[in-house]
Amino acid sequence: MRNNRLFCCVLTLAALLPLAIHTFAAACTAFQIRAKDGSIIYFRSMEFGFPFNSKVLVIPRGTEFVGTAPDGKPGLRWTSTYGIVGLNADVAPNLVADGQNEKGLAFGMLYLPGYAKFLAPDPASNDRAIGSWEAGGYLLSTCATVDEALTALREKVRIVEQQFPAFKMPLPVHYWIGDASGKVVIVEFVDGKMNVYDNPIGILTNSPPFDWHTTNLTNYVNLSPVNVPGEKFGDTFIANYGQGSGLLGLPGDFTPPSRFVRAAFFSQVATPAPTAVDTVNLGFHVLNTFDIFDGAIRSNTSNQTSNTKGFLATTSAPKIVNTDTTEWVVAHDRTNLKTYVRTYNGLEVQVVDLKKIDFTKPGLRTIALKNEFKPVDITDTAVPFATK
Repeated sequence: MRNNRLFCCVLTLAALLPLAIHTFAAACTAFQIRAKDGSIIYFRSMEFGFPFNSKVLVIPRGTEFVGTAPDGKPGLRWTSTYGIVGLNADVAPNLVADGQNEKGLAFGMLYLPGYAKFLAPDPASNDRAIGSWEAGGYLLSTCATVDEALTALREKVRIVEQQFPAFKMPLPVHYWIGDASGKVVIVEFVDGKMNVYDNPIGILTNSPPFDWHTTNLTNYVNLSPVNVPGEKFGDTFIANYGQGSGLLGLPGDFTPPSRFVRAAFFSQVATPAPTAVDTVNLGFHVLNTFDIFDGAIRSNTSNQTSNTKGFLATTSAPKIVNTDTTEWVVAHDRTNLKTYVRTYNGLEVQVVDLKKIDFTKPGLRTIALKNEFKPVDITDTAVPFATK
């Protein structure tokens, strides 16, 4: 791209893990919540095996792109119709890892290691080719709805299996796509074939593919936010002394299947909030249940230095280490066109209002994110205690 250019099945999963040995650790989680006023908000966490150092990327209308075909050859050429606000990565500054456009179409790119395989290269179709990492930029810049995005993927563009230059390996991802109507689909490329899944609950995590996760949900139909009453065993009454007994059996680890179940449950039982802003606040609390702090997931690779977070600096390309933290979380208000971001260190929620951006102004622009922990001193705000 250029500017100006989700118990037995666990055994099966374990058998498949070697397929992902040469990929990066990633533990992203996505879901959506609807406010009482009808606003629809998409939420997502970003975890990866080394720091993205993301910034907010602003892409205006009229931006010219050149997609990538195999062997570094030029692929699809297009010009953006819609302005975009997204989050990038310093290894690929023009990449849209997650974003929304001015029509309320939102896009999330999440890892799918061991399964993702895109379309076979075809030199005769290089003029329609793009890399897996370029899908967000293409769809958000040219499509206003989910239906338009699916038409484009089926008829106008080919996402081809090829190396992601920044990683020197194919980028195994799948896509969360949702529009302002609330419609959500998941797009996955497995064994060189595109699979599309309607996703009315709006959930996505990582491997295995989406249909496995939805089947796995049937193992948790007993979950409820309602506490279980005490039970009498013979002459003995077993009291329920604590809260949350309806959630016994809810998986609490950070694996993709467990996160998928929790995201599906929490996003559906969260008490609907009145407005979009209230829902953003609600959604960030849900995201807190997926927050991965430094040290919670550790690599089995000893050849690391502090601050590498999975990136082995002695090599020319990143290597697999299972060391993730939640780098940032994002909420895209697809109704009111606002994007909210909170970073690992910068716990303050930051917002970008798409309606205030001049998308006619040419040139890519970035907005740096606050990523420092700075507690606010409220000592001097003490006021006299009110008594009657």
